[in-house]
Amino acid sequence: MNGEFCLKYSVRNYESDFMQALKPSALLGYFQEAAAEHSQEMGMGFDRLREEGRFWVLSKICVRIGRRPMQGENVTVRTRPHSPNKAIFERSFFVEDASAETVIRAVSRWCVLDECGRIVPAAKVPHKETVLSEERAFTDQDWKIGEEIPLREKPIYSMTVACSEYDLNMHMNNIKYADCVFNCFSVKELSARVLSGFSLHFLRQSHEGDRLDFYRHALSDSVYQVVGKCGEVPVVSARVEFCRAQTE
Repeated sequence: MNGEFCLKYSVRNYESDFMQALKPSALLGYFQEAAAEHSQEMGMGFDRLREEGRFWVLSKICVRIGRRPMQGENVTVRTRPHSPNKAIFERSFFVEDASAETVIRAVSRWCVLDECGRIVPAAKVPHKETVLSEERAFTDQDWKIGEEIPLREKPIYSMTVACSEYDLNMHMNNIKYADCVFNCFSVKELSARVLSGFSLHFLRQSHEGDRLDFYRHALSDSVYQVVGKCGEVPVVSARVEFCRAQTE
């Protein structure tokens, strides 16, 4: 089986932000759909795993952005899986524009959990023979994002998990956290800068009724850390990176 899979999209108005650029959450939705369909072809999709009381979870993703596609633009999302270690499955993503230029790259880490929330060893996850590529979108990603924010910081955004945030695994869908992270920035702040990348680490599941508080801390003039907590427990940690100002 071919080790690369692709899907084509046209950026819809509801997938774009106030600047008419593809939203980070919509981008993650593209990645999630491509990974899900490819996993299905590989014999390790949602339906197959559900029969065994197992399910996929995205644990980490690092995204680098050359430019964000605009509303109405046609793009192709390519994804390829890499050889897993004992428990972690890595997968790269590439977003190409209509000229076949790669404008976004991402690397991600996934694992399979059983119904008790325990990690299933990769060797015990059923699959078809697939050509696995070791050519990643990039190899110098930094997976280390702190889970704590300086004590002086106060929540900059809060929300309560409701049914619209749920996915098939009966917890808050990971792509929803991207909206929460970027809600920690104002329209003025996002209008003034160009988003060059972001990383998300999913630490714990969130469920209906959980109140999530998001804290933001500037690591530099262009890099920010965002941590989402349920009470005192971190559930997601993020790093957001900007480059030049929009006017430059």
